[in-house]
Amino acid sequence: MKKLRFISVLLAVLLASWSCEKDQTDTLYDASLTAVEGKSTLHKSKLQNRAINSESLIDNFIGNHFVRKMQVYTPPGYKKNGAQSYPVVYLLHGLPFSEKAYIDQNTWDPWVRPGKLWPFQEYPDFPAEGFREWMDHLIAEGSIEPMIVVMPNSASEAAYGFSFYTNSALNGNFEDFIVEDLVRYMDSHYNTIADRSGRAVVGHSQGGYAAFKFGLLHPDIFGTVASHSGLLLLDAMLTLGPVVVAENPDGFVGPDPQKFLTSAGYAMSSAWSPNLNNPPFYVDLPFEYPSGDVIQEVRNKWLEHDVFSMIDTHVGNFKSLNGIYFDLGLYDELGLGDAYPFIIQKMDAYGIDYTYETFQGGHFTKTFERLAVSLAFCSDSMNP
Repeated sequence: MKKLRFISVLLAVLLASWSCEKDQTDTLYDASLTAVEGKSTLHKSKLQNRAINSESLIDNFIGNHFVRKMQVYTPPGYKKNGAQSYPVVYLLHGLPFSEKAYIDQNTWDPWVRPGKLWPFQEYPDFPAEGFREWMDHLIAEGSIEPMIVVMPNSASEAAYGFSFYTNSALNGNFEDFIVEDLVRYMDSHYNTIADRSGRAVVGHSQGGYAAFKFGLLHPDIFGTVASHSGLLLLDAMLTLGPVVVAENPDGFVGPDPQKFLTSAGYAMSSAWSPNLNNPPFYVDLPFEYPSGDVIQEVRNKWLEHDVFSMIDTHVGNFKSLNGIYFDLGLYDELGLGDAYPFIIQKMDAYGIDYTYETFQGGHFTKTFERLAVSLAFCSDSMNP
């Protein structure tokens, strides 16, 4: 009887699972998510959890996991085995270090601290309807063409949080994870336009840094780039040595979740100046203690990964892109407004075509308002 009861329960679970999957894939909707009778070609949008085994992250020194989670949005009308191919936006998070950074406002709780001595006082402007319906609305109103959006988790969870999407002897090869592993996965598992004309990389903060870097280094992979509040001039961070020292009156004793700039400094060093022979943190910080002066040898290592510097050596790659967009809030809490005029001056000197906008806001406060703008830009670039 127990065996029979087990089999009955198992069958019930399987039937429920089959029924749920059938509802998910076969229910018919139009672009505004209104039920439509008699249509057989239109499928509703989806937002799905996925995971990928990243060969590029296997056996990294610090122990970051090679299984990486992601969220994948597919638009209304998308069919897995359909004839239509879709452009793909690779949407890279800054804070928080999660594939749900654009999905779940609760992931921001540790990073937004109203009333405290902390740079970020306000949550991003999450849409009340949620990411999937927000995207559906942008498509339905004609702001963007139907597209796939993939949001990967690129956290250095075993180390310092930020990976900066960089190949690191300490953290693992996060650049290769995106450019090689993830692109290959998307092109083999989804109906994509599998060339640079159908790929855009968009990012916020460290993700915005990565978007420009990938455009400079991999124009054969991504044809369009968009950066929101990206860290595009590393020398701007290197001016903060005295501030980092002031956060640490007892010396540099490791990252501290209560000290944002200190923790960011260790994270940047783990990406750009790792030192596996320097335990226990395995990084070379760029600042002397207690003076806060920049250590030139470490600065030189950082500049190898600096977007501002790479423009000089990869200007042809940047000029070959189909579209370059970036923006910055006028009240950016990290002071990036002081750095961007130098970026703009250099791009103008090289005759690089770009779109740059400023807005009334801070580093993260108008994330979705600005993302709607960059997605429209990317859509136009990928669907000329």
